[in-house]
Amino acid sequence: MDDRTSRGARWLPRALFVSGTAVAAVTVLYLLLLGWMTTVEWTRGRDLLLLLTPAFGVLAYILLARGRGGSRGAPVRWLAAAVALAALWPAWQGYQWMRGPQAYAWTWWQAEKPESAQPIGAWQRPAQGLVRVRTDALFLYNGEGRSAGGRKAPEGTAFCALSRTIAHDIGLLAAARPSGGCGTRVSAVDLEQGKELWAKDFPAAPPADGTSPPVAVVDTTAVVVTEGALLGVDLRGGGESWRTPVPAGCRARALDGAADRVLYVEDCPGAGSARLVSLDARTGTPAWQTPLRVGPSAELRMLSAQPVALRAGDTVRLFDDAGRERGAVPVVGPKEDLLPEPGPIVSGDLLVLPVKAKAPGVSAYSLLDGRRVWHAGLDGATVLGLAQGRAPGGVDVVTSTAARTHLWHLDGTTGRADAEPTILRDVPLGRRFEIYPTGVEGYTFVNLDPSGELPSYVALKRVRDW
Repeated sequence: MDDRTSRGARWLPRALFVSGTAVAAVTVLYLLLLGWMTTVEWTRGRDLLLLLTPAFGVLAYILLARGRGGSRGAPVRWLAAAVALAALWPAWQGYQWMRGPQAYAWTWWQAEKPESAQPIGAWQRPAQGLVRVRTDALFLYNGEGRSAGGRKAPEGTAFCALSRTIAHDIGLLAAARPSGGCGTRVSAVDLEQGKELWAKDFPAAPPADGTSPPVAVVDTTAVVVTEGALLGVDLRGGGESWRTPVPAGCRARALDGAADRVLYVEDCPGAGSARLVSLDARTGTPAWQTPLRVGPSAELRMLSAQPVALRAGDTVRLFDDAGRERGAVPVVGPKEDLLPEPGPIVSGDLLVLPVKAKAPGVSAYSLLDGRRVWHAGLDGATVLGLAQGRAPGGVDVVTSTAARTHLWHLDGTTGRADAEPTILRDVPLGRRFEIYPTGVEGYTFVNLDPSGELPSYVALKRVRDW
């Protein structure tokens, strides 16, 4: 026998022994993982583990049996141990791929006291941090999720609404006094310093319709709905900039705005008429107005201020920047019904909202002509929340089934999932919450559940361990 054949005869059993040891280590790891997966609710990846684990076990037995003679000598055993440890890393990566992305609640802030106060809404601050508003107080949180102070509602009042957006780190709060409706007191709050910039009292407020706040922030202007008028107020200074009368027997509804335009519906039930009005936010000068055909008790809600999408009764109506109608979407349609909650989001020129159909999920409608562009079934789960995704143009959707909660990441132009949905493990969420993509890979959920038993907010982090 020549030297080459002799060396091959010596090294082949050793190579088989080292390989078998590595495969055996992977088998033990996967057995432990299978045991762990019996204690959790999620099962994604378990079927593949059930197939691979016995296959690796059989392969390890064959390799070790054929390489039994190569296990002699400490150097071979040390090498086998080192290779086995090294094999655990790619095996662990394979397991993470099989189970897919998962996240857990890595920090949360307990429910504020007293729990009887009702949450109203939340804002995300541009300089990092969150704001959560309840009927009795405003709470500030910094970028690390720690309490950063807040403000109580003035004595004898209760916060009842807040502006949909903030600008220049300033938000608007509407409060109700016992003798008046929501909006009898309006204040502007500097969210960076947590101080009140100004407050105004009004003798009366128009009846609330429950679908739109009586205040809005449009660039440097605070817009306030009062009895008989729409006011423009300097956002930081509080001085009145303009006043637009609302005719007797009419009221301003569906208030919103974007860029330099204020939008609202002037609803006149007694006259059987309504119109969508656009004003210049700086001067209050009318830009355009468009008649609306709606019933006296029709729901009026602004779904998007730019491009303009207004729910008017049983139709979502779409308008261009000059007030010309360019499309409509029926709320109850032949393919699906549009659901009011959770609220829709705008992704580019698409309005994305939850729907009820044979395959429930979310659908995207063009804001340019009203046609349905795509539908995502999301495994038929119940849609709990929508948000603009971290990816440009993306859409994030939170869904729930009896077994688990998922966070989906959809392509905004096609509705296709960019990857498997993230399983949310032991995340305490209510039926109503706001979603904010924060940090490199995390998400923050602000609970607005009226029970008061859940944490006020929950920050997520990707699971990298078990």
